[in-house]
Amino acid sequence: MRAIRAQNLSKTYSFYEKEKGIKGSLRGLFRRRKVLVEAVKEIDLDIGVGEVVGFIGPNGAGKTTTLKMLSGILYPSGGQLEVLGFIPFKREKAFLKNITLVSGQRSRLFWDLPAEDYLSFLKVVYEIPEDVYRQNLQSLVRLAEIGEILRVPQRKLSVGQRRRCELVAALIHDPKVIFLDEPTNAIDLMNARKIRQFIKEKGKEGRYCIVLTSHHMADIEQVCERLIIINRGRIVYDGRTQDLTRLNGLNKQMRAVLQDPFAVEHVGRLGKIIEKNGQEILLEVEPHRAASVASELLANFSVKDISIMDPPLEKIIESIYEGRRPG
Repeated sequence: MRAIRAQNLSKTYSFYEKEKGIKGSLRGLFRRRKVLVEAVKEIDLDIGVGEVVGFIGPNGAGKTTTLKMLSGILYPSGGQLEVLGFIPFKREKAFLKNITLVSGQRSRLFWDLPAEDYLSFLKVVYEIPEDVYRQNLQSLVRLAEIGEILRVPQRKLSVGQRRRCELVAALIHDPKVIFLDEPTNAIDLMNARKIRQFIKEKGKEGRYCIVLTSHHMADIEQVCERLIIINRGRIVYDGRTQDLTRLNGLNKQMRAVLQDPFAVEHVGRLGKIIEKNGQEILLEVEPHRAASVASELLANFSVKDISIMDPPLEKIIESIYEGRRPG
């Protein structure tokens, strides 16, 4: 079942350019130059229920603008858009009851109230039947591991604990489409791991469409099976996350542990040295040379261990951001 469908979706912002100085300000009273900025440029999206999709890109690429259009906060400048069969910007009640947007930049909880009170408030807002509310609450509290902090005022919780409470609050009405904008932003490793596990468990249920933006590659690698990369307002990759490492054009990495002391310059002739730690060395070599470099290492050095790896996902994505998309 299709959850999100967009064709030629675009968003253009406009503002008036201001000249510097007092003279410029005075001229601006009578003559102003209008500037148009295309934040999102005719993108197509087709995402189904049951998918957990990473939606990433560098700062200013159009990620948050797209999420805001999908959730109905922003009105598109062009194209067609449907979420669960609704037109988002109309903000119909049935639509709002079936989506949620969680932002790592902003808190929806009341500072002086415990999560339990806020969840009771949401029960009334979303008109959730008592039995359904109790069932959802029990499941989400267990999954998010917040049972011990439900009655603690938000101001006394850590950022990570508040974020987990926010996830429960965002999902208490059982929305079918879940937008997560930087959910692990500015939190510690342990809470980030718990949030990733929470998202993975919800995704496994197969009843939700989850769209996740993040600058943390761990979020993408551990949670998302599909990845959409947007850059400068356009989609530059849409496919399985694991397929990125199979794209041609990026160098391989070779890690070798040598038994005897060695001259760095001798090994350096085989490839670019990325890292050296005692007897362990990390080389970067062209894909077509990987096998021959491994053979040379084994023939000319006393090798204790050797491995050939694809470049890290972060490096692959960085190359796409820079316009060096592997072909």
